[in-house]
Amino acid sequence: MELNLKGLDQKDMNAFHTLPSERAKIIYGSSPAAIKTTYTANQLASSLHPDIQYVKVAKIIEENDQVKTFVLVPNTEEKTQKLAYFRPGQYISIELKIDGGIYRRPYTITSSPKDALENFYTITVKRKKGIVSNYLFDHVKVNDTFSVSGPTGTFYYEPLRDAKNVIALVEGIGINQIISMALAIQDKILDCKLTIFYSVKTEKDILFLDKLIQLNKKNSPITIIILLSEEEKENYLHGFITKEMLDQYKEPETSFFISGSLSFYDRVNELLKEYNLSNKYIRHESFFGRVAIQNTNTYTITVLTEEKEISIPCNGKETLLEAMEKNGISAPSRCHVGDCGFCRSKLKSGVVRTFNNILTKADEENEYIHPCASFPESDIVIELPY
Repeated sequence: MELNLKGLDQKDMNAFHTLPSERAKIIYGSSPAAIKTTYTANQLASSLHPDIQYVKVAKIIEENDQVKTFVLVPNTEEKTQKLAYFRPGQYISIELKIDGGIYRRPYTITSSPKDALENFYTITVKRKKGIVSNYLFDHVKVNDTFSVSGPTGTFYYEPLRDAKNVIALVEGIGINQIISMALAIQDKILDCKLTIFYSVKTEKDILFLDKLIQLNKKNSPITIIILLSEEEKENYLHGFITKEMLDQYKEPETSFFISGSLSFYDRVNELLKEYNLSNKYIRHESFFGRVAIQNTNTYTITVLTEEKEISIPCNGKETLLEAMEKNGISAPSRCHVGDCGFCRSKLKSGVVRTFNNILTKADEENEYIHPCASFPESDIVIELPY
């Protein structure tokens, strides 16, 4: 076989033959210092998306008798020097050890992203039946410490997807998911127009009233409309959100952000049907009420981790994740509503009933589930993602 060297002249061939010796000169003449392995892009990614952050409670604000705001700062003794930046509408997942259990719960950051640059977050918590919210309410004090995840979640304004005009439809504690967006607009971090329809029962149920009044200034891109459903008072509308109200603020291109209870979702979704909007213009926070399960049987859940096999009881009324939490198994989790996929685990055997379980077709075919959204209907063997 003849080697075709057409296009290579003698000069090229000489350079080719001397290449090994030239490379050797460069290699042996280089510095003995270690090759750089950390790059600016990696450092930036680590700062924006930390797996874990250690925080301390700097202040607790009582919003009303059922709601408290916790101001969180870095716990520098645990090597967290700076809190990660976030997008308004994102949440952090808090980890707490309570009575031998390990619990993680998501809480939306209610401060402005600008405050993260000043090294603090706020989360606003309503007392509920849940073990974590009650623990925060009754036991957590200033200077207490715990760990949180990096900011996560997709309920945020994205100019490449969302319209310049935004209408937020919120109910009760759902204002948590919107207040950071309003503060970001005020701080000129976001460039959009925002109208908030905020529905509560009575005036005393309004959260962040002082902030909302300050945001609702003349010539501001933010408009706040508060509706009271159970009382009539000056400066507030009475009743529920109507299409006629929305018509006054809707533009040809408008994105709707919705946050509240399931019944509130149903009500406003019916209103929005009349606009025949594309799905991309309707954004829902992943907040869902507890599914009513009547199964009172107790099953055995066998949990396979990287290191061992653990068997625990699980009542038919609780999710697999809840059973693992109260039995001290550190199972990965973030959203707790089957949305984020962080707890995705392999169902090795058994039958589960799921709700709001957003799985890919491949995951369904290969028997993966989200334990946070799965109730047992038999004994279960599950493999955690370690």
